[in-house]
Amino acid sequence: MQLKASLHLHTSEDKKDGHIINYNIYNLIDEAEKHGFNVLGFTPHKKFVFRQEFADYAKNKGILLIPGVERGLGRFFHGHVIILNCDQTVEKVKTLKQLAIYKKNNPRIFVLAPHPTYNCFISIGSRKLRKYINLFDAIEYSYAYSKKLNFHNKKAKAIAASFQKPIVATADVHVLKKLNTDFALIEAEEFTLENIFEAIKSGQFENVTAPKSLLALIKYYVSFLAKYFIKYITIKILELETVKERA
Repeated sequence: MQLKASLHLHTSEDKKDGHIINYNIYNLIDEAEKHGFNVLGFTPHKKFVFRQEFADYAKNKGILLIPGVERGLGRFFHGHVIILNCDQTVEKVKTLKQLAIYKKNNPRIFVLAPHPTYNCFISIGSRKLRKYINLFDAIEYSYAYSKKLNFHNKKAKAIAASFQKPIVATADVHVLKKLNTDFALIEAEEFTLENIFEAIKSGQFENVTAPKSLLALIKYYVSFLAKYFIKYITIKILELETVKERA
């Protein structure tokens, strides 16, 4: 059976970016139902915020919601790693070496390298991706590219090919209308988590993705950064006012 999947998603429940996201997990699931999605990877930053009621709501819509997290690992530069089918204990993982131990003790998790070759603030980088390649079940083909600017994905694709790792398209959703732009169509024997992960690992899927216009990417990032800055300043002002009131 063919399953439409998006494995890298953020909502307002996100402890890092939630303050700039104007939709919650229920809104996301509703939108996913409209577009015929069957599988969603719920990957908030830093903290594991998954709740069973989220999964139950998704199940009622015919959607499998996979619990997960996008962790920044590393002592200085926190390269991002997506860990699916994990639990609260994943928050103890702070380095790639610790992730290796965690995966050994939790063999049912699925580890994805998101935007691995973009920049040192959000990516693990080509060197670490190669060094720790056995940790990863798949590599992400990022939505953020245009026809002329796609060297990051090309580099990730080359590494994936050299180590025979699957490369999966995601939309890294922070804006709801981006949900249906980049995703994977997975050919799984059964609609189960185990079969879905196995199908990805064996390359039984098709990526649906297309280059964006350079102007669209610029508008998206400018808007994203502006929202982040405004919300950050607002929060700091409120914190300062609270301190003054207590004093």
